Amino acid sequence: MRNIPVDLSALSFTVAGEPEPKIVDRATGEIKKDAEGRDLYTIPLLPKPNDDRRNPVIVVTFPSETFPNIPEGVQVRPVGLAAFFWQMNGRAGLGFRAEAIVPAQVKAA
Repeated sequence: MRNIPVDLSALSFTVAGEPEPKIVDRATGEIKKDAEGRDLYTIPLLPKPNDDRRNPVIVVTFPSETFPNIPEGVQVRPVGLAAFFWQMNGRAGLGFRAEAIVPAQVKAA
């Protein structure tokens, strides 16, 4: 699977919903882990500017050692954001992952 780095220089991101654990098995509630053993979470982000009126929100997967407390509506910066193409069970799509989700730096006036 090829990761395509995303240029964030002209983008800002607003949290569009609460983070959720990425579940491996819904029957057991097991949370998916990364190669370093950290739990993986997903968070919906609204990138701006965004001219795709059909689906403006992207869902980003990121690792965290504790449940992330990231409230809806705040501006964040996805560190190391990359896009990737996936295929599974006859379905395919574009996914996003980041190394971390951190508070956005407020620009001085």
